[in-house]
Amino acid sequence: MFSHMQELLSQQEIKTVRPLSVRMIFEDNHNWDAFSLANKSILRDVEIKEVNKMMSCKDENRGFFNYHCEHCGTDLTVYFGCNSRICTNCGKNHIDKWAKSLEKALFNVPHRHAVLTIPDVLWTIVKANRFLHKVLMDAAIKAINDTISYKHRNGRLLAGAIVVLHPFSKNMGFNPHLHALVTEGGFDKNNKFIHQKFISFRAMRKTWQYQVLTNFVFV
Repeated sequence: MFSHMQELLSQQEIKTVRPLSVRMIFEDNHNWDAFSLANKSILRDVEIKEVNKMMSCKDENRGFFNYHCEHCGTDLTVYFGCNSRICTNCGKNHIDKWAKSLEKALFNVPHRHAVLTIPDVLWTIVKANRFLHKVLMDAAIKAINDTISYKHRNGRLLAGAIVVLHPFSKNMGFNPHLHALVTEGGFDKNNKFIHQKFISFRAMRKTWQYQVLTNFVFV
């Protein structure tokens, strides 16, 4: 009986604890204030703007709606969100909308997931030159199309691809890499989809390597 009561109390305690959010982490012990002061020379305006938006999410000064029920007399105040990409609440809503829009845009054909990386000797170059993020994504599209067209003898194929850049690894260290959702084949000049169940890893690696190094040389 005692152990059962303890379990119920623990469950109740878990339910009443405020969910951890990004804002709580930034506010705790003045973490953001200390970090921004120590790194003000390298923080970009867009980063500061997004954090400030997130820190004011659902505050009264952002505005709100007041609702009143004529039947029960209940009043409800709903505060406006911040729409910041890093906000725990608003960011999740944007991600869900983005995922739904991508789902509608996908071709009704088989897809593959691919991860494209670069050697660590290039990390510092990419970190110091953020415009190279776009260069990497363009190189990925070219490498995917080159690979899909590798063994197709009747002209080039155009693959469908969604490419997302991840600047950091799981340990939050800077490690730029790309995740790509790629069609298992491509479309020919007549918009006919040519299915390729086998996609050569060696061809993809070589074309990706070539496109990255070539595009880095000419920027």
